[in-house]
Amino acid sequence: MTHPSPTSTLVQLTDLHLVADGDDPPGGVDTAAVLEEALRALEEAAIRPAALVLTGDLTEHGRPAEYRRLRGIVEPAAARLGAALVYVAGNHDDRAPLREHLLDAAPSAHPLDHVVRVGDLRIVVLDSTVPGRAHGELRPAQLAWLRAELAGPAPGGTVLALHHPPLPSAAPLAASIPLLRRDELAAAVAGTDVRLVLAGHTHVVSAGTLGGVPVWTGGPIAGAFDPLAPGAALRTLATPTASRVDLFPDALITTSVPVGARRLVEVPEATMEPELAAFRAAWAAPIG
Repeated sequence: MTHPSPTSTLVQLTDLHLVADGDDPPGGVDTAAVLEEALRALEEAAIRPAALVLTGDLTEHGRPAEYRRLRGIVEPAAARLGAALVYVAGNHDDRAPLREHLLDAAPSAHPLDHVVRVGDLRIVVLDSTVPGRAHGELRPAQLAWLRAELAGPAPGGTVLALHHPPLPSAAPLAASIPLLRRDELAAAVAGTDVRLVLAGHTHVVSAGTLGGVPVWTGGPIAGAFDPLAPGAALRTLATPTASRVDLFPDALITTSVPVGARRLVEVPEATMEPELAAFRAAWAAPIG
């Protein structure tokens, strides 16, 4: 028996907080260097994702130079991988320069809601940002648009991406700037073909459910928040991660992937594959 392969693989990168070249990096983390390291690791891996999904706080200040720098880093890597790029606005972003300098679109302050299709999979992007505020909110018109889009299923199902997770948070700072009225979003996705909700914002890797749909909050490229800090204290950690999302016909799995972690053991594929085959043969064989 062979191990099933995913029908689609996505890679989520979130909370990049990129600054312009020469500016001081936020929180002491050179997020451009971390992002480049994550992309190099991805190119060295055997997987070829269908899309790179960047779930907001793409930049620290929402400035044109920051978006141009981000584009210069991400677009060449995505082209080499053959992956689509899916951009989501975060509360540190500015919709007008994001559109102009990342998407080659006319500047606009309207929410950046859109759909990207990669093969049979539909990725629906919702802009949960409130200009000038840190919390998130979805307007009635956005929810109506979402319901209309989800009225017809996609052959491979749907992944919904937004910046603010529709979940509580274990980090006090993130909990103070949540997505408001998440019950309305739950009602919109319940019973649809949405297989997964992807979000960022909290700087804490976490998972939950919304209307029976799994929710994954990816870890940041920038500093992570320590959910075990005492009380309302804020403590950040240099533990950048990316997220790998594998979608199977009847299942899915999300995996947090550390960026720049020290390698302890590395066994080549040629050595491991016979061992893996032996394990697969053992669980496929009848007992007794």
